[in-house]
Amino acid sequence: MPCSAAQHRRGGRPDLELADVFHQCGESLSHLDGRQVRVVRAILNCRTAALGGHIHQCDRCEYREIAYNSCRDRHCPKCQGSHQLRWVEAQQRHLLPIEYHHVVFTVPDTIHSLLRANPRLCYGLLFAAVAETLHDVARNPKNLGASIGFSCVLHTWTQTLLFHPHIHCIVTGGGLDPDRQHWIAARPGYLFPVRILARLFRAKLLHRLQSRLEDGKLTSAEVDPHARLREAARKDWVVYSKPPFAGPEQVLRYLGRYTHRVAISNQRLVALDHDRVTFRWHDRARGNRNRLMTLHVAEFLRRFLLHVLPTGLMRIRHYGLLANPTRHEHLARCRQLLSVPNPPAPEPDQPASHHRPEQLLPHDSRRCPRCQTGHLVLIGPLSPTRSRAP
Repeated sequence: MPCSAAQHRRGGRPDLELADVFHQCGESLSHLDGRQVRVVRAILNCRTAALGGHIHQCDRCEYREIAYNSCRDRHCPKCQGSHQLRWVEAQQRHLLPIEYHHVVFTVPDTIHSLLRANPRLCYGLLFAAVAETLHDVARNPKNLGASIGFSCVLHTWTQTLLFHPHIHCIVTGGGLDPDRQHWIAARPGYLFPVRILARLFRAKLLHRLQSRLEDGKLTSAEVDPHARLREAARKDWVVYSKPPFAGPEQVLRYLGRYTHRVAISNQRLVALDHDRVTFRWHDRARGNRNRLMTLHVAEFLRRFLLHVLPTGLMRIRHYGLLANPTRHEHLARCRQLLSVPNPPAPEPDQPASHHRPEQLLPHDSRRCPRCQTGHLVLIGPLSPTRSRAP
């Protein structure tokens, strides 16, 4: 039966979800490796009886409702909302009253095959090359002559789910001088020359890839992967710096949209018609217009699974003034030099809430939907049933 996202399930959930597409794939799921199987299984089982849940009952009319548990997989579009909210709230304490710049580092498609074949190693090299590039350029007295702070987020997809590894960086518009006695502000509206960033980034990443190839640590299906690196060295790499964020609020809005998302959200899915899936995408080459793309479910699955991350890989990393081990010390010094007070102490941590039943229910479901006078109260857990495997 064709399925459309024009309507929504109870509780505001989209009528069409990624799990529905996986069900439609059928035999296309048989070729997956173990890591991909775990991701698909988690998305299929998320908020179903397979993971168990909690039973709630109205204290007036005995109406009952079941809230199923979430899978918590970072690739699942249904599970990242609460994680994202808590993470953004934590980052708010680290914002300074300064300009923040958005810098994006991309790699040419010439070396995409190397990154696909060695994702764990190559993504680590990608982060290292970006971090070293920003540090070196910032510490050069001709540019800023300061130690900066920045957060990096790995993305591997385009709007049409093609493989396109790139790193988004949120960079402080200034930093501490070498003696940590002065705050050195970047020129308003400007950070670093992008040509310098691109050339230095190209040199650092290609050097790392070349070294790993010579050490035999990189596998490749290419006949001559060294030729790929030489070809990439002849290209002009793209690093672009967007206009600085309008303020800390805009930084948080960006973080909230992009940090805890992988490949596609359920809201972008439009229709599932037998063996075809249609989804929305933004055509940035034509003024960010909304367009529709229709793919065979097997091709949609192939594209989505290109972006399954290696187990344990951290796709959000912090460097410099924002590096986790010394962040509080560095930010306290920055606030002192900027003459701004430290934020209030955070409230004591709440217990992990990924399975908290009240968060699994729709926003207004604490009131009984039948009698509209009673309230739903927890009466007990619901044991998991047999898992729905691919």
